[in-house]
Amino acid sequence: MISLSKMVKGKATVSKALTYKSDEHIPKKLMELKESLRPVVVWNVTARCNLKCRHCYAHTEFDGEIDKKTALRLVDELNGLATLVLFSGGEPLLRGDIFDIASRCKVQKALSTNGTLIDGDTAEKLKEVGFSYVGVSLDGLKEVHDRFRGVDGAFERAVEGLKNVESVGILNGVRFTLTKFNAYEVDGILDLCEDLEVDRFCLYHLVPSGRADFSIDIPNDLRRRVMDELFERAFEFEGEILTVDNPCDGIYFCLKLREIDEDLAYRAYEFLKFRGGDRSGRNLVNIDPFGNVHPNQFWWDYSCGNVKERSFKKIWFNDGLLKILRGKWNLKGRCGRCAYKEVCGGFRLRALRAGDLWGGDPSCYLSDEEISKNVFE
Repeated sequence: MISLSKMVKGKATVSKALTYKSDEHIPKKLMELKESLRPVVVWNVTARCNLKCRHCYAHTEFDGEIDKKTALRLVDELNGLATLVLFSGGEPLLRGDIFDIASRCKVQKALSTNGTLIDGDTAEKLKEVGFSYVGVSLDGLKEVHDRFRGVDGAFERAVEGLKNVESVGILNGVRFTLTKFNAYEVDGILDLCEDLEVDRFCLYHLVPSGRADFSIDIPNDLRRRVMDELFERAFEFEGEILTVDNPCDGIYFCLKLREIDEDLAYRAYEFLKFRGGDRSGRNLVNIDPFGNVHPNQFWWDYSCGNVKERSFKKIWFNDGLLKILRGKWNLKGRCGRCAYKEVCGGFRLRALRAGDLWGGDPSCYLSDEEISKNVFE
């Protein structure tokens, strides 16, 4: 997760509130989190959903979801280990006991939702049980979003949900997954975010999983142009702009900053040392609706274990793949040759989907010249 706003303006807003609370001693706080093996937990509490999204990684049957008793026991474990729990789905608000489970969660908690079920009463309940942040998925303006999500009216209901969340004073944001269907919608969605005064715009690069594969991704020349657009908007955007699942974004933004303000670029690069890179299995983990634990929410073809059978703590500290991801990476291809590999390293699951866990990340859009020398060290 790369906070572009923090890099260009020194302003983290939502990230500051959720992760390290204050700007004071941020490098120290980030280092403590980085080294602690205390994870951000993405918990898909249900596979049920009321939409039919073309890129859904969680598209599956919902028989066998963990019951309430198991869920509450799991929450008690996470209270002593996690830094943040992100409740996701499917659509998490379709789980009937979601508020009972969430109220038991004493660490920072956020909600990832399609927004269509958040009326005024639901927004009040979200505040009552202590959600610090609600992220609503919008993958384009009305026509594109509704087509992408497979249900007419999804856009208007999602926007209404965002407004309801804002009205009760919960930090809120828009989650946007970049694909060939919506790459030209970014500017319009940013305008909408400004109109709605949302606190965060979060752009996810596509990770082939579930219904999504490389066929709906965008070419890297277009990806680079979209990042240029985000970079330009970040200086004036009132909220926070983040990108997710493509660590090379941080390097690219530093290189662009260097053309404008070399001191600022070096400060951004120092921040990137603490905040950059793929944290899957290191400080990020996923629990699916059935209790299986995965290195991240897109890696459902590998299970580290199941919380119905073993404690989350034992799984988190003892799984073989998680230990490998926390060790020294023997990178190959362009990632192996890259001068920034210690700070970036590519997104490992995407490299695996392309054929080799330690190979090059196919979504890296940096040129061979750019990766040949680290200009910051």
